Amino acid sequence: MLSLRFKRFRRAGPGPSGLGPALVLVLLVFGLAGCFSYQPVLDGNPEPDAEVRLRLSAPAAVTVSERTGRSIRSVEGTLLAATTDSLTVEVRWGAVYAGTPFEGRRDVLAFHRSEVLEIDRREFSRTRTGIVVTGLAGAALLILRSFLGGGGDAGGVGPGPGDPL
Repeated sequence: MLSLRFKRFRRAGPGPSGLGPALVLVLLVFGLAGCFSYQPVLDGNPEPDAEVRLRLSAPAAVTVSERTGRSIRSVEGTLLAATTDSLTVEVRWGAVYAGTPFEGRRDVLAFHRSEVLEIDRREFSRTRTGIVVTGLAGAALLILRSFLGGGGDAGGVGPGPGDPL
């Protein structure tokens, strides 16, 4: 009969014991709070070269979805031109892995103003930046603490006095 015994080993003494949770915290902070947010363009006339998000009407969304092969309700990209009756945007298509976009190809899309329900401009967010900076400072503190020995003693590891090896 096959018998498998597994021993559980714990880490002893100071060291980078908090490194794993700290890295998770850093990734979580980056994932949840970026330094930018989208704000509505109230006058409907964003300036060229602005980073924008266009929320599309149902017919325009269907057209773009058929072209890309995935469900699209809005597009994000750089505004190339804005006239009284159209908007031209350069968009970057690509896959998204674990919340991080990877650019694949670029397209230039033109929409009639009637196909665009809402225009949002990408702007620097002081609040989100403050959250990121605070999170990174906290993570750096945790990492520094784990390396300087503030991680505590795991206890119960290794042979005690008088125990055979």
